[in-house]
Amino acid sequence: MTEVVSSILGPLGRKLASMAFEEIQLMWGVEDDQEKLKNLLEMIEKVLTDAEQKQTTSDAVRLWLSKLKGFCYDADDVLDEFEVKALQRRARRTEHLTLQRRVRYLFLWLSNFIFQFKMAHKMKELRTRLHEINNEKNELHLSSNVPDKSIVQRKETHSFVLVSNVVGRNKDKQRIIELLMRTDDDGASKMAVVPIVGIGGIGKTTLAKWVYMDDRISKHFDLKVWLCMSIDFEVKKIIRDIIESLSHEAKCDSWSLEKLQNHLRSIVENKRCLFVMDDVWEVSWENWEGLRDLLEVVSKGSKVIVTSRNKSITSIMGTVPPHNLANLSQEDSLTLFMKCAFDQGQEKYHPDLMVSGKEIVSKCAGNPMAVKTLGSLLHSKTDQRNWESIRNSEIWQLQTDILPSLRISYDLMPSYLKQCFAYCSIFPKNYEFNNLELIQLWIANGLIQSSRNTQELEEIGQRYWEELWSRSFFDDVVEDYLFLKFKMHDLIHALAISVAQNDSSNVNMRTQDVSSTTRHLSFSDPSILPEDELPGYLSELSGIRTIMFPIKKEGSTGESFLEMCISRFKHLRVLYLHDSSFDQLPNSIGGLKHLRFFHLCGNRNIKKLPNSICELHHLQSLGLARCEELEELPADIKNMISLRFLDVTTKQRRFPESGIGCLTSLRCLFIGDCKNLEALFNDMQSLTSLRKLFIGGCPKLTSLPQDIKNLKALENLWICNCENLKLQEGGSDEPRSVSRLQSMMFVGLPKIVSFPRWLKGSARTMQAIDVAHCPNLSTLPDWLQNCSSLRKLKIEDCPKMSSLPDGIRHIPTLRELWIDDCRELSSRIAARSGEDWRKIAHIPEIYIDKRKMK
Repeated sequence: MTEVVSSILGPLGRKLASMAFEEIQLMWGVEDDQEKLKNLLEMIEKVLTDAEQKQTTSDAVRLWLSKLKGFCYDADDVLDEFEVKALQRRARRTEHLTLQRRVRYLFLWLSNFIFQFKMAHKMKELRTRLHEINNEKNELHLSSNVPDKSIVQRKETHSFVLVSNVVGRNKDKQRIIELLMRTDDDGASKMAVVPIVGIGGIGKTTLAKWVYMDDRISKHFDLKVWLCMSIDFEVKKIIRDIIESLSHEAKCDSWSLEKLQNHLRSIVENKRCLFVMDDVWEVSWENWEGLRDLLEVVSKGSKVIVTSRNKSITSIMGTVPPHNLANLSQEDSLTLFMKCAFDQGQEKYHPDLMVSGKEIVSKCAGNPMAVKTLGSLLHSKTDQRNWESIRNSEIWQLQTDILPSLRISYDLMPSYLKQCFAYCSIFPKNYEFNNLELIQLWIANGLIQSSRNTQELEEIGQRYWEELWSRSFFDDVVEDYLFLKFKMHDLIHALAISVAQNDSSNVNMRTQDVSSTTRHLSFSDPSILPEDELPGYLSELSGIRTIMFPIKKEGSTGESFLEMCISRFKHLRVLYLHDSSFDQLPNSIGGLKHLRFFHLCGNRNIKKLPNSICELHHLQSLGLARCEELEELPADIKNMISLRFLDVTTKQRRFPESGIGCLTSLRCLFIGDCKNLEALFNDMQSLTSLRKLFIGGCPKLTSLPQDIKNLKALENLWICNCENLKLQEGGSDEPRSVSRLQSMMFVGLPKIVSFPRWLKGSARTMQAIDVAHCPNLSTLPDWLQNCSSLRKLKIEDCPKMSSLPDGIRHIPTLRELWIDDCRELSSRIAARSGEDWRKIAHIPEIYIDKRKMK
C-alpha cells in the first residue's frame, strides 16, 4: 500500500513546492495552505518506511495508510485542476482576439473567479484532513529512522535473464519428444494427446516451449500451432486462434462456426500438425470431443501437448498417462539459482554468499519460478545483508496462495517499481504486453517522475521496465522492431492482483463487489457492460482513474456505457478502448480534462472524432492505429499541447499545416496504414522533442518533408512498406542533418537506390541498421565505416547488393551481421574466402540465410 502512497506523496510535495500554477498565486489565503500542506507532507513521508514494515502486523497502521492513500489521490486531483487551468491558458495564447472571443473571455473571467473561490475551499479542506492524518501518525509512534530494506537492481545490462538452456529437464524433454515422434500411436485410432501436469511455476510451459522449438519436432511435423488457452474452453475461439496462427487471417471474428471449420480444413488437410494447448483450466467432454474429431479427421498423424495444473483434465483429453512434472532437485535448484544470481564463473569468488544461497534455495521447494525470481533479485549483489534478509524473512512462514519467494521479491523492490508492477494487474491473464504501451500507461498515471528536467519520462519508464524484467517479473520477451512484446507468468500475475489490493478491479460478471476505494477498472467481457445505467457497484465510485474495456459488440451498448463513464468519472486519467466497434464518440469526451491516455486502436468503424477532443490539453498519449475508416484528424489537434505519443491511421490524402507540426511536446509519432496519404506536413522541423518516427503502409506517399533532416532529437527512424517513396539524396555537404539516430529501418522501399546523405550526421550514434525488401538498393553508404557504435547490421532480400563496403572491417563494435535472401552476397560470404569474408571475419555472430556460421 505504501508504494501507492509514495508514488503520489512525492509528486504532491514537488507540485506544492514549485508553485508553477499562476492561479494558486492569485488566491487569497491559499499560499498559507500551500506551505502548511507541504510541511505536513514532508513529515509524513519520513515515516512511510516504518509504516510499510508494520502494516503486515498492525491493523491500525494499515487503516492509517488507507486514509493517507485516499487523501493523496484526492489532493492530486485538486492540484491537477490547477494544472488543467494553466494548460487552458497556455492553449489560448495562440488565439486571435476577435470580438467573439473577447465576449468569451468575459465569461472566462467570471469562470476563473468562481474557480478560485471553489479551489480555495478545497485547499483548506485538504489541510484539515492532513492535520487529522498527521495527528494519528503521532499516536501510532511511527519512526523516521527505519532503514529501507529494498534491493535496488544494477543499471548494467540484463543478459542473465536470457539464459536459453533449461536446468534439470533433459529427461522430461526426451520423454515428451519420444511420445510425439511415435508414428503409429501404439495402434490407437484417436489423435495422441500428451498431458504435462504440475503446480504453478513448476516449468510446464517452459518444457513445452523447449520441445516445441526442438529441430526434431520441426522436421517431423508439417505445421506447429501454439495456443495460449483462456479459462473457458471455447471451441469456436480455439479454431479461430488456429486459423489466425497459420494463415494470419485478420478478420475472422464474425465468422460462423461452419465457415471457421471449412477454412481450418483447407489449411491443415493432409498435414501432420503439432498443437500445443498451454494452460488448460477446465474442459467438458463434449467440447473436447467436438474439437478433437475435427482436428483428427482433417490432419492425420497430428499430436497435441496439453499443459495444465488440473489433473482431471488428463482423464478427458489425454491418450497417454500424464507426464507429472516434479519439483527440481536441490542440486538443479542451486544450479538455476547460481545462473541467475551470478555472471558465469563469478560464484566461485563468493563462497560465503553461497552458504546463504543454499538455505534460500532449500526454502523454494524446487519450484523453478521461485528459484529464478530470487536469484534474479540478488544478481550481482555481494552484500551479505541482502542475502540474509531474504533467508530470514518472516514471509516464509505466511500461509498464502502466493509463493512466499515471489512476495519477498516484491517486498524487496523499491517503491517506484512496486507501483508500476501493481498497475499490471489491470490487464487480463495471458495478456501480451508491449513496452511502449505500458510505459505510456505508467506515465499517464503519474507513476514515473523525473527528478531532473533533462531526464525523459519515456527513458525512465524503459529503465523501470528493464529492472522488472531483470527480476523475472516479465517473461517471454520478444523484439518486434518497434517495441518489445512480453507476458507475465500466471503466478506473477496473481501476485500483481494480490499487491494491488483494492486499487484495481477486473470485472468479469454483471454483479460484482468492487471496493469504494478502487481507482482502476477493467472489464473482461463486453457482454457484461450495462445497457441503461451504471450498476450499483459503479455508481458509488467517484475517484476512478483507469477504465479499460473491449467493445466488440455492434450497437449502442458500448456508446451508452462510455457516455455514462464520462459523465460520472471526471478524474479519469486513462480510457483504453482497444478494438472497439462504435462509429462515433460523444462530444462530452472533451469534458475529461484530466485525461492523459486515450486509445481507440483497432476501431474499424469510427469515421470522425469530435473537435471537442482537442480540448484535452492534458492528453499525453492518443492511439488511433488501425482506425481504417477515420476520415481525418480533428482540425484543432494543435491545441493538444501535452501530447507526447501519437499513433494514427486515417483516410486523408495529406496532413494539414499547423496541425501535427505544432505538437512540440511530441516524443513518438507513428503514421501507419494510411492508404490514401500522398504527403505529410511541411512544418516537421517544429517537432524538436521527437525521438521516434515510424511511417509505414502508405503506398501513395512519394516523398518526405525536406525538414525531416532537421529533427535533431530523433533517435529511431523506421520507414516500411511505402512502395512509391523516394528518399531525397540531399546535397553532398548537408549543412544540417539528424545527428542522434540510434536505429534505422528501411523495409519494403523499392524506389530507394541509396541511403540519403542527411543520415550521415548520425554515423557515430547509430547502433542498429535494418534493411529489407529493397530490390534496387545496391550499396551501403561509405560513411558506414564511421559508425563507431554500430552493433547490429541486417540486410534481407536486397538482390542487387553484391558486396559489403570495405569500411565495415573498421567497426569494432559490430556484434551481429544478418544477411538473408541476397543471393550473390550470401554465396560469396558463405564460401568463407575472398575479400568479403576478410571484411567481416572479426564479427562474433554472422547469420547467412538464417543459419549461424560457426
